[in-house]
Amino acid sequence: MKINTYTYVTLEDFVDAHQLDLIDVDDILMHSKYSYGTNDDTFVGYHTLCKMCGTRPLNAYNTLDLMVSLGS
Repeated sequence: MKINTYTYVTLEDFVDAHQLDLIDVDDILMHSKYSYGTNDDTFVGYHTLCKMCGTRPLNAYNTLDLMVSLGS
């Protein structure tokens, strides 16, 4: 069995940190290649989600291998 450990933030925290609208980000995700639901094991790279949302990564997170949890 392989166990992976990720450093992550929730989608809500990502939206708050970047001052984005959750409905707009949800719409971007719904029209992307990523699929998610009620589980906590769907992750998108922080830098990938920033690019998808047209926002710059925050300096505090720039050097981290950070993921964003899309699950609830």
